[in-house]
Amino acid sequence: MTRRQSFLLLALIPLIAMVLFAGHVDRAAAEDATTQELQDQIAQKKAAISEVNNKLSTLQKRIKGAAAISASLENDIALIENQTAVAELDISATQTEIEQQNLEMQVLENEIAAQTADLARQRVMLSNILFSLNQHEDHGLVATFFGAGNFHEAFNSVSQLEDVNRGLKQTVDATQATQAGLEADKADHELKLDSLNNLASELTAKVAKLEGQQQAKEVLKAQTEDSQAGYTTLMSELRQEQQSVAAQINNLQNSIEEKLAKNDQVGEGSSEMTWPLRGIITTLFHDPTYPFRRMFEHSGLDIALPVGSSVKAAAPGYVAWAKTGSQYGNYVMIIHTNGMATLYAHMMRMDVKPDQYVARGEQIGLSGGKPGMQGAGLSTGPHLHFEVRKNGIPVNPMSYLSN
Repeated sequence: MTRRQSFLLLALIPLIAMVLFAGHVDRAAAEDATTQELQDQIAQKKAAISEVNNKLSTLQKRIKGAAAISASLENDIALIENQTAVAELDISATQTEIEQQNLEMQVLENEIAAQTADLARQRVMLSNILFSLNQHEDHGLVATFFGAGNFHEAFNSVSQLEDVNRGLKQTVDATQATQAGLEADKADHELKLDSLNNLASELTAKVAKLEGQQQAKEVLKAQTEDSQAGYTTLMSELRQEQQSVAAQINNLQNSIEEKLAKNDQVGEGSSEMTWPLRGIITTLFHDPTYPFRRMFEHSGLDIALPVGSSVKAAAPGYVAWAKTGSQYGNYVMIIHTNGMATLYAHMMRMDVKPDQYVARGEQIGLSGGKPGMQGAGLSTGPHLHFEVRKNGIPVNPMSYLSN
């Protein structure tokens, strides 16, 4: 190896360090300042969420305490007001959490951009080093050692080659580490994005639920004529309606199942229900936040959607009845096999009649539920109330509905 070639190889060592760290310090300082600003904002959002959660805890204790108080119009209205406040705070917390997630995504996106730039720079550097080494590939370690003029020169040449290889290895390791960090951050970014989408869906459902909570107070006052006597009468009517529904299902179940079997119209059966329509679920089975829970348990699912949406049979069966009640408003009951029945309430229009056979997915009417609308019954907003009953007793529809 000539002295000139040795100097060229030696020059590669500072080149590695220069390319690897050129501009890194200034860029890192700017990135740190931006990241710190974002982290400060994230900390503020977390503190705000913590404060809202403390308020929620206080309200929930108040609601729990109210459960022990005897049912009355005044107590139920106070309970609804507290539940409305809880819903509002819950929405506020979710909105703040979404803002926090957006800030955390900005931090990740900045890190991904910085690592992408580092990776590109390191790859250029590696190309330059490999190109330079390729120009001297005819001078291997043995040729370099025995081609030296004396032992001191040979030792220096070998040391220079080792330094270059060591620098090259460090650069390759740094590139691989940057690549691994980039892939990890991208995976984390995808998780954050999924979490953000889930929070947005939760927020939509909570807003729809809040609208119902806000209407509940006025609906209850209207239904009871804002009097305790009216409240007592309403409670009695609702309980009688529930008992009547259960009794009538038991009376009809066997005869209708026999008819289904005789006419060979069982089809695919009723062990699995299909959704009567798709919308936002605002109230679950036996939901503890149901505004009228003091009068009766919520016996199904409330699915919020615009008035006039098509309602379809969840399974094949015969229509037991299509009538109007105090609680359910316009409602349809369908008897299926295996002791199963489904109920569809607060309908704007009923398209079926008693003793009519309906197939799975067949339209049975249109949804309603808007307070004041004919057939709305005891409803706080446009939705379908959907029940599944086993031997006349309400069961959780989510246990039977297919995905």
